[in-house]
Amino acid sequence: MNKKLMAVAVAGAIGAPGLAFAQAANVNIYGTIDARYDSMKFSANATNTISSMTKTHFQGQAPRWGIRGTEDLGGGMSAYFQVESGLSIDGRQDLSSSTGGVNTFGGRDSYIGLRGSWGSIQGGGFGTAFKGIQNVWNANPTMNHGGIIMGNGDSTGAAPSPNCQNTTIGTFPATQSQGICAPQTEGGATAFSRRESNYMEYTTPNFSGFVGKIGTIASEWSEPSTSTPAGLSQSKPKLWSYSATWSGGPFSAGFAYETHDGYRASNTALTNRNAKDKAWTIGGKWNFGQGEIGAGYESMKFGNAATDAASNAFDQKFWVVNGNWKVTAAGTLSAGYSKTPGRSNCGASLTDALGTCGNAQGAKHLHLSYDHAMSKRTSLYAMYAKLTNNNNGVNGAAYYYIAGPTGNGTAGTGSGPNGIAAGVDVTTYAVGVRHTF
Repeated sequence: MNKKLMAVAVAGAIGAPGLAFAQAANVNIYGTIDARYDSMKFSANATNTISSMTKTHFQGQAPRWGIRGTEDLGGGMSAYFQVESGLSIDGRQDLSSSTGGVNTFGGRDSYIGLRGSWGSIQGGGFGTAFKGIQNVWNANPTMNHGGIIMGNGDSTGAAPSPNCQNTTIGTFPATQSQGICAPQTEGGATAFSRRESNYMEYTTPNFSGFVGKIGTIASEWSEPSTSTPAGLSQSKPKLWSYSATWSGGPFSAGFAYETHDGYRASNTALTNRNAKDKAWTIGGKWNFGQGEIGAGYESMKFGNAATDAASNAFDQKFWVVNGNWKVTAAGTLSAGYSKTPGRSNCGASLTDALGTCGNAQGAKHLHLSYDHAMSKRTSLYAMYAKLTNNNNGVNGAAYYYIAGPTGNGTAGTGSGPNGIAAGVDVTTYAVGVRHTF
């Protein structure tokens, strides 16, 4: 079936009234179906209270589908939209604790906007300008390092709020408390790789390869002053994200800066509920014909969101190098390495001894893969990955894959059921198939 006619059929099936048959020529359905078999080995956690184990999974590498379209408005202007959703090829239940909410309709990058000679402006829920720099340096078709260690983890959802209701969601192997800002999932507090709800962004025209972006969020989660606990400042979560990218010939480069206000707020007495966290990143990529090489660097500074006497401020750096090499007409080898050395310039409440500062919060991620194209749209791949989380025997880092296979975490021991416990290393061998449409 023609993609454009299929889009209309799908729209009718889900009851989307705005997709009329007259628009069929400008609406397309697209997606990626990815399924792989993983064999994963988890080491014991930092305190040896969770044993090492090996298990297998059948799951997908970000499978998704979407509908996008445009309409010519005349005078050089056009309207455009995209509604993208994740999907689970392994039959997992659609719980926000296991998928980050992306499997709901429109749970991935979804927006509507206007475009003209002046640039474009759009709003919805999609990746920030800062996150977009990952596309500049990423050179791996199978394992994108963005959002695992790079970006200090990945987040999908609304701005964090101290007023969100905690809802317990049952999921294997235990229950987990997930912040829910009804009717949306609450995003993470410290991640800078963000797909942000209520996000609006302006993009400049392309000036000889240069493109700028500026984005912010609507203040949906600001609280009325009557809800502010005595002695605390009013909670007003804010985000601003800026980027500048350039591409010309075989080269591309980008820089971004992002700030979060009040993303780590609490209702604890004497704390700073509107502490500012900020980060900048730079990256680039070179396409040398037979392959690509990319590299990126991030620097983050988290303000004190606690009391003055027990500051939880810290700094953290991240970097990545990755590339691919076309070994045959159909085969591509890829490799990548990303790392964070841990936290530095920590406040009084974060110490090396507790494993909440220094090298114990460091991690590294190595990946090797081979992709073999069976056709223009279908490929097979094999992958090896090693994710190492540092620890000091008391505590450690807990970086893990985005909406990945179930880890070895349990309630109260790190990242929860769908993540891993602190200080755990993960070794993965995988084979998979990917089809795009």
